[in-house]
Amino acid sequence: MFDRFRKPVYSLIIILASSLLITTLLSAQDTFIPAKVKDISDRTYEPEVIKLLDGAHESIVMSMYSIRLGAKGNNPVKLLLNDLLEALERGVSVTLYLNTRFRGMEADDSRLTEHPEINKLRNAGCVIHFISYHRRLHDKLIIVDRRFVVEGSTNWSISALRDNYESATLIDSPELANIKLVRLKSFILPEDKPSEENKRELYTENLPKDIAFPCPLLEDKRYLPKMLSRRVMRGTDLYFLLVAYSQSIKKTDFFIDMGAMGLSLGLPESWSNASLRRQVIKSLRDLKKYKLINVKFFYNKDAWVELVDIPGDTFAVGSELILEKGLTMRARFYLMAKALLESQGEDINTMSGSELGKRFHLSTSTFVKARRDLAKEE
Repeated sequence: MFDRFRKPVYSLIIILASSLLITTLLSAQDTFIPAKVKDISDRTYEPEVIKLLDGAHESIVMSMYSIRLGAKGNNPVKLLLNDLLEALERGVSVTLYLNTRFRGMEADDSRLTEHPEINKLRNAGCVIHFISYHRRLHDKLIIVDRRFVVEGSTNWSISALRDNYESATLIDSPELANIKLVRLKSFILPEDKPSEENKRELYTENLPKDIAFPCPLLEDKRYLPKMLSRRVMRGTDLYFLLVAYSQSIKKTDFFIDMGAMGLSLGLPESWSNASLRRQVIKSLRDLKKYKLINVKFFYNKDAWVELVDIPGDTFAVGSELILEKGLTMRARFYLMAKALLESQGEDINTMSGSELGKRFHLSTSTFVKARRDLAKEE
């Protein structure tokens, strides 16, 4: 008896499925928007975007996964950011939606939130939304004057602008621009600034004017030289803050608020306390691995930290050196090496990159590049 109905039932299912597919396709066609489009892939992207930004009259809205500024002076990324500054000066509204979640989190991207170039934009009146760490923003999107849309694979990095194969399209469509803007406004955005009553005291505040470091920290290849070679950037910054805090309270073991420490390291204020804690825990474990600290973690609470004593002579550096956000890791090491050598009556300027490499267990190129980095900062 079942066989009598099997064929009609299967036929009905096929008819219903076909109807659904046709309806879906018709629906999709109804959402198509008339537009003028232009391919601006690869090396065409940069000049076309510059033309758009320079010609903006009312608004620029950008949603970008990655902005990598690089160390070079007038690189293409900094020039594009300068175009945004010039637009602000002309009275154009500029709004940025920026990603804060990256694989590894040791990359320079994670420091973008406090980069001097981003601060320039913020101070000039640019509205900047840092997307919460819980969601990755993967857009490469620019909307100009609620009419022009640029979308594709191109991040704002030197490699994307000058070297990579990148697909990108310029679309002239006010209707599409409006759809994109509505989407951006639908994002769940964290408060850009914490309220004053909830603002925690940071570990970058009330530091001693001068901070003493043991000479072996730089001269013993097990410590900073190894960390520099392996690019343990945030761990190094964390260690400097721990040493400075230790000297400000005159104790070598203490508890730290890991959320406040995360903010002190320049992590975004938009991140949850749990996200801040995770990054600080990772860096504390790195420091323990390099035998610079002992640490104990407490569930959902502070961490207890003890600085490991490193026997030997000490040298002093100004606290502004460890607080300077714009320095590369190798440039900071170079300036610390300079202070160490001065404490021993030596002049770093009379030493070659090769001599410094042997002295501090690093490659010659590390010191050559550090000098270049510092020359660009002058």
